[in-house]
Amino acid sequence: MKSKKGISSGIPGIVFIIILIMINPFFSCTNPNSQFFSNVLNDFDSTSYFIAIDIKSPFYKGRTIIENDDLYRLLHQTKGLDRDKYKSFMKRILIHNRTLKVEEKDIELWKFMKVYEVESVIQVANKARDNFIGHYFNGTVMNYGIPEKERNAVINQLFYWGIPAKFDRVTGDVIIG
Repeated sequence: MKSKKGISSGIPGIVFIIILIMINPFFSCTNPNSQFFSNVLNDFDSTSYFIAIDIKSPFYKGRTIIENDDLYRLLHQTKGLDRDKYKSFMKRILIHNRTLKVEEKDIELWKFMKVYEVESVIQVANKARDNFIGHYFNGTVMNYGIPEKERNAVINQLFYWGIPAKFDRVTGDVIIG
């Protein structure tokens, strides 16, 4: 009789544990990049931080980078978002790795830069973050002469690691930090 009682009283405990495990993702810590996203989405300077995002348009689907201020102006114009609604909207998209739908004309008009997989960037990235930064940057300024495709892939990788990058207002060079 004792063993039956032990088994039946353990089942609710197991069910309770399973329920806790299933609801944990909904109530657990926020995305570790949440603070990074907040920082880059709060920069509305004329040379603001880059946002790396997947987009979908009638003729292009893939990864792009765009300056935060340009993305804000696009979404303000097309969706009527003010800055607070924009930051909330974009933070949800970035945290959940969702795709942003845009019109084909908006890609060029708002200066979306396509990101391609560049094997040399992937190889350097595999050697760790500090090596990557040392390879592509002289301190906080990107090394001179890096082609646009490679530059965009580097910026995308930095965004993935939570390292903000933007064009320097005076020189036009890509800077980090």
